[in-house]
Amino acid sequence: MKKVLGKEDVYDIWPDFEPEYDEREYAWTTLRGLGESLLLNCGKCDGPSDMRHNKCKACVEKRKEMAKKTYERLMGHSIEKWDAIILCRIHTE
Repeated sequence: MKKVLGKEDVYDIWPDFEPEYDEREYAWTTLRGLGESLLLNCGKCDGPSDMRHNKCKACVEKRKEMAKKTYERLMGHSIEKWDAIILCRIHTE
């Protein structure tokens, strides 16, 4: 968009936004071909769901640690790292 506007200094990668999500809305599953995957529901967040954006990266890091602690508590063993982290928006009616 910034190229179309001819304003390269408008923002780094994405426009700025205010995060709006429930940090406890996450789940993990084993996906064929990906392994242990962490699904993060971005909810109503208006962000880009892109780890290149500082706010998205900070959100993922925080929630990744929360999920790791919950995983260890429920599964009885630790997880070194998630094979895949998937940012998504789950919509319900």
